[in-house]
Amino acid sequence: MRIALSKKYETLQLRLQKCMASYVFKEPKRMIENRYMLIDGYIKRIETKIKNKEQEEKAHYLTVLSKLDALSPLKTLTRGYAIVEQNDTIIKTANNLKTGDEVNLKFVDGSKKAKIQ
Repeated sequence: MRIALSKKYETLQLRLQKCMASYVFKEPKRMIENRYMLIDGYIKRIETKIKNKEQEEKAHYLTVLSKLDALSPLKTLTRGYAIVEQNDTIIKTANNLKTGDEVNLKFVDGSKKAKIQ
């Protein structure tokens, strides 16, 4: 029994020495520094993804903005067209008007009233 206990004691003492030789006990800051490096890596990846997403959204925004600008009624007015309104309703065809009707003509620089003859 004495031999078994001494063997057990030696085994436990070797385990203790092995644990004490571990970098966790010799260099406790090393583990923290390793974690800081991991976190820094995660932060850089997140920042890169955010920048990429921002650039993608900006490109999409510019595409939508250019399409919206091309379809804008004000852009049409700058090309020399006018918008005809009667009672705050846009007139799309000549058949919607009768002789004597009063309409409002909207131009790029203002509006004028007109009477249909």
